[in-house]
Amino acid sequence: MLKAIIKTIVVGTALASCVGLASAQDFPERPLEFIAGYGPGGGHDTMMRTMARLIEQEGIIDVPINVVNKDGGNSAVSIGYLNAREGDPHYLMAITSSHISTPLSTNIGLDYSDFTPIARLGIDPELLVVNAQSDINSLDELQQSEEMLNVGGTATGSIEHIVTMQLAEATDLNLNFIPFQGDGEVVTALLSNQIDFAITNPGAVTDYLNSEKFKAIAVSTEERIDSLPDVPTFVEQGVDITISLFRGVTAPPGISDAEREALTEIVTNLFESEAWQKEYVEPNAIVPLVITGEEFADYLGETETVYRKVLGELDMLSN
Repeated sequence: MLKAIIKTIVVGTALASCVGLASAQDFPERPLEFIAGYGPGGGHDTMMRTMARLIEQEGIIDVPINVVNKDGGNSAVSIGYLNAREGDPHYLMAITSSHISTPLSTNIGLDYSDFTPIARLGIDPELLVVNAQSDINSLDELQQSEEMLNVGGTATGSIEHIVTMQLAEATDLNLNFIPFQGDGEVVTALLSNQIDFAITNPGAVTDYLNSEKFKAIAVSTEERIDSLPDVPTFVEQGVDITISLFRGVTAPPGISDAEREALTEIVTNLFESEAWQKEYVEPNAIVPLVITGEEFADYLGETETVYRKVLGELDMLSN
């Protein structure tokens, strides 16, 4: 009897392993949906649409990929949308620092640990950008202003907001942060001079810098970046700001390990391709530091610790 029970357990385990393997090999079974937590034209949208196009172009998978925008609440809407897809691996959402800061600054009942981290594709710095018509060409000139300056960025509690507050504290500038729903709205506001300057990432404004509609005054890395060698760092100009935005993707909660590995393989195959480097990483000044799985989960935990401290100092924690 005992032998029969053991045999049943062994056979059952083997069958379960085969089912898991088959599940991974058959994935994806239908079109994937890529989710951007901000509106069209912003960093999330650009990243997910480029990923979708190149994954299909490179033949990494053979099912269509649909990109949807679920903007609102500094990514709170997209977080709720993805959470409702629990257990379904056919969804992948773009995440940046708002995936950490929004749950800390608003009581949405979810945080990064409720989801399935897939991969960080890299980091990109924050830029201080002015309209090309502005007379300001340096942080020193900016600091001569005695008036309140309106600063555009993506939402309350975002990394742009944090950089703005750090800049105000370091320089004694009187800054009024104006939150927008996405990078596209920030760009529009700066083009029409509704704001004095913007704190944003290179990907959102590269075209405008190249066409000389905007000027970049400072970058938040410790050293200048290769794609913008003429833009000095904040540190070079006497302001100690060295915080950068991470970019990554996460999946719904409750998917299997095999499904997580399949999604990881899809995106890492893309990130290793020449097309991805040429068409996304280089034009958007991304520092390509790819990490996956548990290493990415650990990174998110460490990032939350930093953000909790900064947002606490700004009295912006929800609890």
